Amino acid sequence: MLLKAGAVMMLVSVVLAAGVAAVVGLRGENAETATLSAKSQAATEKTAEEEKREFDPGEKLEIDDEPVEEPASNYSVPKEPASKEADAKESAPENPAREPRSGSRPGSRPEPSSASVPDWPEPTADQVAAANAPRYYEPPSDADMTLTIEALGLYDVPVISSADLGVLDDGLMHEPETSLPWDGGAQRNVFIGGHYLGYPGTASHLVFYNLDKLRGGDEVVLEDRRGRAYTYRVSEAFDATPEDSWVMGQERDRDMLTLQTCIPPTFEDRLIVRADRA
Repeated sequence: MLLKAGAVMMLVSVVLAAGVAAVVGLRGENAETATLSAKSQAATEKTAEEEKREFDPGEKLEIDDEPVEEPASNYSVPKEPASKEADAKESAPENPAREPRSGSRPGSRPEPSSASVPDWPEPTADQVAAANAPRYYEPPSDADMTLTIEALGLYDVPVISSADLGVLDDGLMHEPETSLPWDGGAQRNVFIGGHYLGYPGTASHLVFYNLDKLRGGDEVVLEDRRGRAYTYRVSEAFDATPEDSWVMGQERDRDMLTLQTCIPPTFEDRLIVRADRA
């Protein structure tokens, strides 16, 4: 009986001892946890205090005024392009001063040289009187047609189609590259030239001496070898130069005759008289 009672007492003692140990251990953990928490709170308060002190708005900040060098760059800003006029002025070479031709005035035509004036004799008073009187020609067999201008007293002047200027001694020359009166088509330009002075004793002498006396409406008649007549009426007159080859060209829907002679005293320019088909 006593043995059982002793065993019970021992068991109770062990249980009590275990309970006390558990209580003591729990208190130790709580104390350690409380210590760590206190340390952490103290560290946090210290950090906040330091931050507050470092960023105090009342504290004057020191600023470094020295400029900071920017890193070097390989990029360069392009220059503003120069104007086209400036480029042209810089690139264009200077024009050398031009010397005026000897014997000429600025803005004037050079004086004709004596070599450009034909070596034709001046007509006498009797020859001019004969040129003003009616003249009748006898065309050679090789003439392609004849020209009659009653207003100038010219009848049956021979007209030869050839590029040889020598045919002018026989009368008048038709430019072969231009039209003939009987050519087909709606537009033509029959181009005929003759001397103003010409040579005495030939059909060229003074043949177109009075060409400038023609007036608008005067008749010019061309006649072919078969006797068919082609009548034109004077419509215009003007001066031209030997370089004005356009006077031989055609004009749209125009059937015309062009007469040409030299203009005295230099004989460099040409008198052009045009007549349209009647």
